[in-house]
Amino acid sequence: MRRGVIADVFVVGGAAMALAYDADRVTRDVDATFVPHGIVLEEARNVAEAMGLPPWWLNEQASSYVSTQNDDGKREVFDHPGIRVMAASPEHVFAMKAFAARSRDEDDLRRLADIIGVSSVAAALALCERFFPAEPLSTRTRAMLEDLFHSA
Repeated sequence: MRRGVIADVFVVGGAAMALAYDADRVTRDVDATFVPHGIVLEEARNVAEAMGLPPWWLNEQASSYVSTQNDDGKREVFDHPGIRVMAASPEHVFAMKAFAARSRDEDDLRRLADIIGVSSVAAALALCERFFPAEPLSTRTRAMLEDLFHSA
């Protein structure tokens, strides 16, 4: 609260997994959305300089993949005067990673499916549609989910 503001940070992707669901997970950066935007970025640069981190350690690269639906399962991972950090729910992260359909996310999808109890393609598709109701599922996403649940 040094500047008289409270920063709200909503962490998604691999960083959300590392903070809230899989303590052994390692990530190179923190994908998040945050407000107030300019102040958070400026303070993140200060942290990078002080800690020897790359300047992009906190970034919004995944922000276009964050669902606009309410994430009731988000978890508070840090609350301190001046900053509140929430991690996306495992369901939200699952849907984001499914939509991205990157082969490097397959292990994360398996881990998240175990955490949330998703055990079928139908349940995975329903979860994706819950978080991204207006987005059509790509052929690639459907194929990845088919492989994920038929190889389990």
